[in-house]
Amino acid sequence: TIPQGVVISGDKPVYYENIVLSNNDGSFVPQAAEMRTLANVDSASVNIMESLPVQVSVTISGTKSIPCIDLLTPAVVYADNTFNVVLAVSELGPAETCIQVTEPFETTVSLDVSGLGAGTYTVQVNNAVNEEFVLQAGS
Repeated sequence: TIPQGVVISGDKPVYYENIVLSNNDGSFVPQAAEMRTLANVDSASVNIMESLPVQVSVTISGTKSIPCIDLLTPAVVYADNTFNVVLAVSELGPAETCIQVTEPFETTVSLDVSGLGAGTYTVQVNNAVNEEFVLQAGS
C-alpha cells in the first residue's frame, strides 16, 4: 500500500491516496486507489534563495471549496525542465457536513533543484498556473 501518488497523463494530473498494489508474476499491478479532487489554484510565485546551495520554492494561492477540508501533501514530478506540482484536497467523511463557503489558502512547496544546470525551468501547478524561473551558471 502506498499512501499517495500522482499520475500525469498528457497534461492532466490525477492525485491518488491509499494505492494498493499486488504482485502479479514479478510486476506490481494497481488493485485499488482513491482519487482526490485537485485544489483550485489562482496563482503561484517562484522564490529563489541564491545562497549555496540554491533553494527554490513555489508559493501557491487558491481556494478550497469548503473550509472543512485540508490540503493534502503536495506531489512534485520533474521532467523535461518542468516541475509539475499537484495539490489536492481531502474529502469529508460520510457523516461529516460543512457549510458551503470557499476558503482561501496559501502554501509553499520546495523544489529540488540539486544537480540541475543553468537554464530556464517551468513550474506548472495543477495544470492551471505556469511560472518560469532561471537558474544561473554556478548555482
